Order: sequence, then C-alpha cells, then structure tokens
Amino acid sequence: MILPQGFPDGCFGQGHPHDLYARVRAAKAPVRHPDLPLWAVGTHALVHRVATDPAAFRSGDGILVAEIGHSYDAPPTIMHTDPPDHTRYRALVAPAFRPAAMRRLEGAVRERIRALLAPVDGPFDAVAGLAVPLPLQVICLLLGIPEDDWPRFFRWSEAIVPDADPDLPGPERDALRIECGSYLIETAHRRREAPRDDVISQLALAELDGDRLTDLELVMFLIQLLVAGNETTRHSISGGLRAFAEHPGQWTALRERPGELMGTAVEEILRWTSPVVYFLRTATRPVTLAGTELAEGDRVMLLYGAANRDPDAFGPDADRFDIARRPDAAGLAFGFGPHFCLGAALARLEIRLLLEELLPRTARIGGAGEPVHNGSSVVTGLRRCELTF
Repeated sequence: MILPQGFPDGCFGQGHPHDLYARVRAAKAPVRHPDLPLWAVGTHALVHRVATDPAAFRSGDGILVAEIGHSYDAPPTIMHTDPPDHTRYRALVAPAFRPAAMRRLEGAVRERIRALLAPVDGPFDAVAGLAVPLPLQVICLLLGIPEDDWPRFFRWSEAIVPDADPDLPGPERDALRIECGSYLIETAHRRREAPRDDVISQLALAELDGDRLTDLELVMFLIQLLVAGNETTRHSISGGLRAFAEHPGQWTALRERPGELMGTAVEEILRWTSPVVYFLRTATRPVTLAGTELAEGDRVMLLYGAANRDPDAFGPDADRFDIARRPDAAGLAFGFGPHFCLGAALARLEIRLLLEELLPRTARIGGAGEPVHNGSSVVTGLRRCELTF
C-alpha cells in the first residue's frame, strides 16, 4: 500500500480518516509516502515500538511534515529534543504537572466549570461555550496570566498550531506568533524580578547546568505549555460530549454507575477523540521495522488516531464508543515513551470534573446540528458543535 498523494493535507476535513487508517493498519508494516522519505505506521504495536526507542528514532530533525528539509538553530519546542537534553529539559517543568499538583487545582477547575455551565439554557455551541474557555482558563491559571489577557491567548494558540484556523492569513499568523513570544518573554523577565506561585516564575528562575534558561528556551517551554495545555484538551472535551450525544446509552450508563465507569469513561474519550493526529520520528540508522527496511534519515509518521482504533489492542469493537472498555493496551492519545504528554494528568482532571458536574444536571446530551471540523492534519477536532443538555 502507498499513502494517498499529498497526505496528510486535505485528508482531515471530516476529522480522522478512519477508512484510510484501517488500510494502513491492515498492512501491519510501515506504509510508504509517494513523494517524501516518509513511512506511516498505524498499528498500536508499531507506534509504541517507534515512540519508545529514541536512540533509533529521533525527534530533533522535526516532528511535522512541513519541517522536512528544514533545520533549527535551537529546538522550537521540547518535543523537538531527544535524550539526554530532553530528559534535562523535562525535569524542569514536570513538577508543575504531577498528579499531586493537579489535585491542588481541583477546586479552581471545578469553579470554572460551574461558571461556564451556569448560563447554558437550550442549544449552544459546546466548543465556543465550554471546550475552548475551560482548558484555556486552566492553563492561564497555571502559567499565572492575568485574567484580562486570557482572550489573547486563544488567538495566539490558534496561530501556533498548524491549520487550527484555516482562515487566518499567513502574515497575520506570523505576527500573532511573534506577539505571543514577546508577551511570554516580557512576563518571564518580570517574574524574575518579582516571582509568584506560578509556572512562568518557576521556569524564569530555573537553572539548567547552573545557568538560567535563555529567552529562546523560555519561549520554547512556555509556548509548548500554552498549546499543549489547551488545544488538545479542547478537542477531547468537545469530541467526547459529541460522542455521548451520538451514543445516548453511554451517558445513561455513566449516570447510573458513575463510581464504576468514570475512570474508564475519561480514558475512552481520550482514545476516541485522539486529537493529535501524528508526530514524526527520524531513523538515526538503517533499521528494520516489521520486515521493512528503513534507511537512515527516513521519517516515520506515528498515526495515533489509527493506533487508538487498532482491534489488536482494543478488541474487535474498537470502532465503538464504549465507556466500560478495559483494554490491556494503553491508549496513545498522550503519546508514549520519553515524550509522553506532561499535561496528561491535567487533561484527565478537566474531563473528569466536567463529567462530574454534568451528571446531576443533565439527563441527556443531544446533538443540535452537524458538527464542523477544523480540518487540521496536526491537531484535529471540532470548530463548532451544537449540543443540548
């Protein structure tokens, strides 16, 4: 099998192309791109294999198709680094996202959810009214961003993620990215002079090998946290609510057995939505992968949405939304291995608290129109999703 011409661009207008994913999985081996030194893998086993072997498959040569052929003087994100640098960088920010730290946030997050749900009466856009503001507000709380500046962070986040807003002109996108970086650096400099109990202060004062982080390193960290902390969770929230609207029996089951099903419901939402479409890894040497010979420098595309519907990992009904699912395999919505998402505990917390707040006040989640997808081939999700509670 060969991937379609131009893949992945243009293949995500209706979200994940699950028919194509099924064909990639059926190959049970890397599938070649027709134009690029690129192979796609879609089985859970192969995605897991590549993700957990940074010595053979590195991230530093770029993680997106658009980066093939480009190089960076400094890594633009922590995702563009490999051990041991990645290990050192990650240790600086990991404490802010540990489960214990997330538990301390629970009251503030629940308060935000209640405020967002209070005005809901009748059909509403669950993306604009709930899925966008909740994770954005939470990550801004963590970073220590003043509330008056929160709306700016939505525009900046949309500009940073490729294809997140297809109507945004290129020059405006570039200007917004520069504006975001300048804001974050200026804020970090102020925090060095007057630290607070927030993540920006933590990073502004952090030292790596005895030296403070440079401005480039600060931007790398802070933009990473901004985007990873809200874009993906946004799409899991809206996609998960839409799944309950399309599978009303699942919502009924959760209302009847919340203690038994809450944990598996959160994991099923993450598996089902899989907002991150793919990341690339680059072979550091000739390597054989599922019987296929890859050359040094070949890119491998890890299709997380395909792996998360793999029947070999999640059972013959992997294409069904089932909140009672207890698979032997771990879901890959947060990746795996060294680059496992730092914000996993935060995302799980937000989804769980939202469900807990909805259960006593919502007998049924209904759809109120066709959803509108963002079309992104990097972080896929809904731009509009009309629901009724």
